Amino acid sequence: MAVFPVVLDANVLYGVLTTDILVTTAGRRLYRAHWTGTIIDEAKRNVLRKRPDLNRDAVTRRFDAMNSAMPEAMLEPPPEGLVGIMTNDPSDRHVLATAVAIKAEVIVTENTKHFPLSSCEPYGIETRTLDEFVTDLVSLSAIDVWASIGEMALRRKNPPLTMGAMIEALDSYIPDTISALRASGFEV
Repeated sequence: MAVFPVVLDANVLYGVLTTDILVTTAGRRLYRAHWTGTIIDEAKRNVLRKRPDLNRDAVTRRFDAMNSAMPEAMLEPPPEGLVGIMTNDPSDRHVLATAVAIKAEVIVTENTKHFPLSSCEPYGIETRTLDEFVTDLVSLSAIDVWASIGEMALRRKNPPLTMGAMIEALDSYIPDTISALRASGFEV
């Protein structure tokens, strides 16, 4: 199976479960996940801004653990000259420039309007929402996506989660993916 490079935008790294499904499926070599320090910093800022009740150190540890688990995912920022010629939304030019620099095929983002086709198409890059992307992974290997969800459930200790509870929790983030898995014959 070819392992293609994908850039993950900050908004899909915001939630614990969304990050977990992306990192776990990448760990199964369904694709190569990539991000930069700028993307991680943006994700951390957004988590802390939207969830001021969370401990700053705990949020930092979460992203540090992600980087430790997948050190190959962390990239140097793209050259400023490359960022400067991107034509997408200015706040996300660094994301598209990162994708261009590593010849990524996909940017996973919930903010697809910041990446119009006219900005991405010349570089052969497409944007996919989290649900679209993970549904695409089901078409590559439903068994690996299913196993990834199982791994996620097994890692949950406080409180522990069954596979059924994990599927239910993920259904609000990736409903089309869960439907695709069920259509492929996977059931809790």
